[in-house]
Amino acid sequence: MDEALNGRLSYFDMKYKYTPQQPVNWSKYQLLQDGYICDNPDKAVEKSYLTSDPLEQVLDNKKELLQSKIEMIIAGIDERRRIKKSNIERIDTDYCDVVTMIMQMHPYRRYGFDRERLTLERMKKDLEGQKRMEEVNYFRDLSFLNKDLINTAIEYISEQQKEKLIGSLRD
Repeated sequence: MDEALNGRLSYFDMKYKYTPQQPVNWSKYQLLQDGYICDNPDKAVEKSYLTSDPLEQVLDNKKELLQSKIEMIIAGIDERRRIKKSNIERIDTDYCDVVTMIMQMHPYRRYGFDRERLTLERMKKDLEGQKRMEEVNYFRDLSFLNKDLINTAIEYISEQQKEKLIGSLRD
């Protein structure tokens, strides 16, 4: 405390001292047409809240939300496609391993059907079934995502039409 009074700051004061940021000099900024504000006309930044009404803001916010939702659905479709590809590759690798085990059997066991060969054949059938199920699950998931994407796109187009209608009524 005495150090602060003498003009010297302690370690704590130097580290955690509040230094307010320089205030923005708004006098150098110019309000341009169509709600743009800038200090350099080449670098105009849109400030829609300066000239737009609340209804336009609500429509813009809803359009941005719908656009984000569309992007998320597309990302979900891409992720599901990646997962399907990974799962199919793993199933194919396992299938190749089983076929390799069958081919490495002694020739008389390879063409006969003993317990080990039947087990490997059953594993082949199970892997083929898993592959079919993965394809079915992929189709099901993709159809849900596509349905959601179509509904969101329709809603987005509807919001665009509303915005155009309100814009034409204002003119």
